[in-house]
Amino acid sequence: MSGATVREHLRLLEALRKIVAAMRTLAYAEIQRLTRIAAAQAQAQQVLLQAFADLSPEPAGPVRRVVWLAIGAERGFCGGFNERMADALVTRAGLEPQSAWRVAGDRLGQRVEPRLASVTLLPGCSAADEGAERVDEWIAHLLQDGPLSDGALQLNVLYQTEHGPVEWRLLPLPDLPPRTRGPAPLRQLPDEVLVSKLTVEWLRIGLLGALFQSLLQENRWRLAQMQRAQDHLDEAGEKLRRSYFRQRQNDITSELAILMSSLNILGDEPA
Repeated sequence: MSGATVREHLRLLEALRKIVAAMRTLAYAEIQRLTRIAAAQAQAQQVLLQAFADLSPEPAGPVRRVVWLAIGAERGFCGGFNERMADALVTRAGLEPQSAWRVAGDRLGQRVEPRLASVTLLPGCSAADEGAERVDEWIAHLLQDGPLSDGALQLNVLYQTEHGPVEWRLLPLPDLPPRTRGPAPLRQLPDEVLVSKLTVEWLRIGLLGALFQSLLQENRWRLAQMQRAQDHLDEAGEKLRRSYFRQRQNDITSELAILMSSLNILGDEPA
């Protein structure tokens, strides 16, 4: 490999390293942002559960349909994120053949469609800024099949965390905390209307919480991938630089040998 070729490879490696470093920085910034958002989201969930507890809603009726929503990653360079989600999804679907499956994200959908008899694809989310819009689309889809507050729907969410894919039942409501001591809160709406609206809001807050946890883990894996890529590029660049310097040293040695041979030949010529 000529010196010019080595220099060109080094230039390309440096350009790739800058791109990887930029992606690594973006992933780190998204992690910091999502960590703050996820903490606030968890507090909102507790506030809503407390509101339900203070309302003392009627017990939910019999479950007539079970729906699962699996959240995938829309962007690449995050390890085996979607592969693990697809395996967990197919395993759970095998245990519940009567359940309806909704998959958020094209990348995950492409992995599970050939493996499931029936699955409905929903738009995925690639960043926290899109979260509210995507969740509203998911809820609009779920509302097409009927109200959410009558207990007829059991909605489970499958999403990725640092401990792997986890399952969370959003509807019917989870166990509620104890009621707040003191007088009952004032209510301007009839109980059935208020419970219906709070149920939709609970669903929105819960889905956002699951989505943000999924995005948080996705960016953690992306950060690790970018760090490994950067280390590999640094190692490859160092090897190329050592090769270039060795080649330059050999070229200089060869030039000096030629020069010395020429001088010797000139010195041997008769005056």
